[in-house]
Amino acid sequence: MVIKIGGNMNHIEVQSIQTPYGYKENFWVIDGKALPEYLNMWASKSQDAYFKSIGSFFGLCPAWSKELDFKGDIRFVWKLVGMDSAVLPLLLCADDLDFSCIVIVVEVEKTKDFAYWRRIGYVLHENEDFEEEKKCGILYLDSYSDADWEKYGDNIALETVGSYAWEQWISANWEEELYRRRMNYTQPFYQKEGNVCWIKNVEWVFDKYEYDEMVKCFWEMETMNQLQNFADNDVLNIQECANMLADLTPDGRKRLEEHVKDFNEILLHVLAGDLVTEPLIDLFMHHMDRKMEIQIYCKAIEVMWKNGDDEVVNVVDVTILERLSDEACVWQRFGTFLSEEFRNYINNEVLSFNLMMGGVKPLGVK
Repeated sequence: MVIKIGGNMNHIEVQSIQTPYGYKENFWVIDGKALPEYLNMWASKSQDAYFKSIGSFFGLCPAWSKELDFKGDIRFVWKLVGMDSAVLPLLLCADDLDFSCIVIVVEVEKTKDFAYWRRIGYVLHENEDFEEEKKCGILYLDSYSDADWEKYGDNIALETVGSYAWEQWISANWEEELYRRRMNYTQPFYQKEGNVCWIKNVEWVFDKYEYDEMVKCFWEMETMNQLQNFADNDVLNIQECANMLADLTPDGRKRLEEHVKDFNEILLHVLAGDLVTEPLIDLFMHHMDRKMEIQIYCKAIEVMWKNGDDEVVNVVDVTILERLSDEACVWQRFGTFLSEEFRNYINNEVLSFNLMMGGVKPLGVK
């Protein structure tokens, strides 16, 4: 047993918890108690009027959700999750789903062997300066990489806040603009003493492996929720599908950027192989115990089929399904993770018109 000063190691996991409001949320559970339970208890004993006025913390939205209003905010949170030292958002106002209202944060430090949650508090917004924040997006040159200078150095980088070109750029590239503002303004703001009201020194210490497994599980649960929430009338084109596939894994966005750099466009049949098909085959062949990862990849393929335009569906029918059918054991295992509707489509239509799959047994037939 690993011992910390003053007692045993704390334990952390993520669980989908039924809230008093009739819906489920993914919450951190520390030593058997959900984080909102701790916050409710601390608020009941607190003299802080604002903290007490929040009400039940089960009504807040996990900041690690992939259903926040803006993708730039999602990228920001998960960037901080991966950092070794950060003031990390945990819960947000469910009415706003951004960082303008209630923001519960934790001070995190990680080492090779341990992850520490030092103290928990809420953000004080009165010191925020929106005019300064606007300067910290695409125009914040101090954060530029060589790639940024190559891409933006002779165009938008030399604009000024409020110019027509700047307004046009951020309108067309809001995700990137917001992410840069969060990293260049919001993150340093949270780190500066006096901008967070710390309500509890918790000094929780977690085994690093257990903590990393919790983070991985949280990502997977949120990713599956995101895939399941595609509406029937959502139609994915090549670009939108590429973005969806890039969001399946924490490093997917970087791999998408490398793909575009290599090919100067999105070749979805190649990208889908790299981001979905080959990882899925490896899981079926060697890691059948990693059920959630398998479910995510299979669900992503089904979303491509159900919500994709003709080009996207063609990638499924031809490239993805052909490759998965190369190995009989992979093919049959794949079939067990699909809806009956998708499985029937493959058996009754794809195996009939795709001559390259001649001789492939229908899914469900051994």
